[in-house]
Amino acid sequence: MSLKEPQKQEWFETWFDTPYYHILYDHRDDKEAEQFLNALLNHLQLPPESTVLDAACGNGRYSIFLANKGFNVVGIDLSWKNIQHAGNFESENLTFYLHDMREMFYVNYFDAVFNFFTSFGYFSSEKDNLKAIRSLSNSLKPGGRLVIDFFNSEKIVREIIPLQDFDKNNIQFTIKKSLELNRDESAPRVMVKKIFVRDHGKQFEFEERVQALTLKNFEHYFNMHHLKLREVFGDYHLHPFDPQNSERMILVAEKIL
Repeated sequence: MSLKEPQKQEWFETWFDTPYYHILYDHRDDKEAEQFLNALLNHLQLPPESTVLDAACGNGRYSIFLANKGFNVVGIDLSWKNIQHAGNFESENLTFYLHDMREMFYVNYFDAVFNFFTSFGYFSSEKDNLKAIRSLSNSLKPGGRLVIDFFNSEKIVREIIPLQDFDKNNIQFTIKKSLELNRDESAPRVMVKKIFVRDHGKQFEFEERVQALTLKNFEHYFNMHHLKLREVFGDYHLHPFDPQNSERMILVAEKIL
């Protein structure tokens, strides 16, 4: 496990290292995640003991599941605290590294690369999006598969809820959502979520910024970096993708030369 703490410059490096991130998203259903991964693995039919990368692995829950299935798993993430936590679960076939997925990692090494739960589009420029796709593509063996699980931005933008107030664990959260133009005019618009936290008299403010990437955007990125889009699913049961109604946009691409 590599543990060299990065300089915190971007919102995702700061926000993901806070306890409030995990409190806000503790509703994520482990059972649903397990059902999704089982369905996905059954569909992909990866050979036993395949080598897989979990890019932006968070606290490692998907990586651990994949390792328990018998795959050789590497998890990478930018969050120092996430990698510290995930490192407690390392084993003979499971390793974690502190790493930015925009930067080159292993080359022609993995049978599959996974990027789960909208862990893409955090960057502010098209250049960074392309760098990330290039890195993920280069890490795949020829014929390997890249799976990106992203929200369906068309539905999200259409149904945006501007303001929410609620309590969790005796902590008050106020969430303000908006859609903004990207500072990089060539990049898609940005879904901005401002998160205000009031915790026993203390107040904090955080932010999430995720590009509202569409299927067309991803197809463009894939075509530039030796990836062919093979399938698109619209939910964790792997139903077909419907741009108007699907909750998710789960893309399966193959590395071609």
